[in-house]
Amino acid sequence: MKEIIDRVDRALSLQEARIERLANRARLGFVGFIAVIAMVNAPTVSGWSNIVNFGAVGIALLYGLAVAVWLQRRGYRSAMKYATSLMDLTLVHLALLAYASADLPTVALKNPVFFIVYPIIGMTLFRYDPRLTAVSGGYTLIAYGFLFAWVTQFTPVKWSDYSSELFGPDVTVLGQLTKVLVLAVFIGFMTALAWYTRSLFHRLVWNELETRQQKEKIERELELASQVQAQLLPRGWPDFEGLSLHGAIIEGRSVGGDYYDFIPLSNHAALLIVADVAGKGVPAALIMSAVRAGVHLCVSMGLKIEEVVERLNRLLYESTAPHSYVTAFIAHLDTSANRIHYVNAGHPPPLVICNHQVRRLQEATLPLGLFPSLPGLLVQHEELQPGSMLVACTDGVSERSDSTGEEFGSSALQRFTEEHGGLDCHAFAENLLATLKGFGDNRPFEDDVTLVVAKFTGRQAPPGTP
Repeated sequence: MKEIIDRVDRALSLQEARIERLANRARLGFVGFIAVIAMVNAPTVSGWSNIVNFGAVGIALLYGLAVAVWLQRRGYRSAMKYATSLMDLTLVHLALLAYASADLPTVALKNPVFFIVYPIIGMTLFRYDPRLTAVSGGYTLIAYGFLFAWVTQFTPVKWSDYSSELFGPDVTVLGQLTKVLVLAVFIGFMTALAWYTRSLFHRLVWNELETRQQKEKIERELELASQVQAQLLPRGWPDFEGLSLHGAIIEGRSVGGDYYDFIPLSNHAALLIVADVAGKGVPAALIMSAVRAGVHLCVSMGLKIEEVVERLNRLLYESTAPHSYVTAFIAHLDTSANRIHYVNAGHPPPLVICNHQVRRLQEATLPLGLFPSLPGLLVQHEELQPGSMLVACTDGVSERSDSTGEEFGSSALQRFTEEHGGLDCHAFAENLLATLKGFGDNRPFEDDVTLVVAKFTGRQAPPGTP
């Protein structure tokens, strides 16, 4: 905490030069205002009073100009805030003393010029230094005490009530004590306010640093979680005769709920999975990890594709919140027969391009995890000729928006597939991701984007290959 306080104090010290310049401008402006008042009142007061008035204005003006020149040529020093504040108060009391010499001595104790000390003390608040406020206030009380002692040498002070001083020429002890008491209370309040303001700065900076440290800690943990999650995705793509594969994922946050995988089943068959967990952040990532574990377990048990889907649905229904669900596209790719067998559980329909014609593989059942069973679960089949390409992605692709909020859309994805279907899988994926980035003016992706491309190249597996 001490280090934080020291840093705040240094930061406030850097602002003192600017505040001193502003205070001096206010000083010169106030002197100009007093000069106007002195000129207006000049015909109504004595010649000696005019000498005192304009003399005080002239001295104050020279003093303000001297401070401005000092700041310009020699710069600011920390002690200046004490010197200028005490000098302001000294000039006020010297002016009161001059008025006492010009007229009745009691004028020094009843002249409204005294009230200038209030804004002078109040201005110390802008230095956020309670010591300066206390020193200025204490100096004012002492200076006024000396002024009071000087006046009482020439004029007797009465002990009558305050109304005798307020409405008459007399100076009373009760009246002066009331005046000093009000000033002392004001000084105490200003000092407390200066202390509170400075301590508030300390607390605000401390809280900000704590919040920043917590945020950095969370970001580090999320980054670590992202690295762990990346290890769960395929590090490469299986090499099959007659089949080319490629996958890519761009996270909208440090961790997300998108998932894809290629699981070899034989030398000519693989299981392709693309899934999207509802929601974002760590909860979605945890569910994604459970989906991956469930898929690999089911595959290792030799279950059929519909059985894999049913097991995943039951797992998610029993272990997640009622509003949680997962959309998934799971396909069994068989290069020996140029066929795919797939289940689309509420996922955006994948695209198949063949002979420059693009068609969609429609949904067949509900998203996973909403109900204990999947009514109407049906495995779909598609014949794919050599050169055909399968493109499966999450909704982050179609929902990518530009600066006006317009989304990329499924129609644009279909047009892109028609125009670039002749590329190999890697080139197709890289071109599509570059197009999406450009569409969004190279802004970070708002949502996770996952893309899987499979292309049947037509190279058949050797006879007898399992």
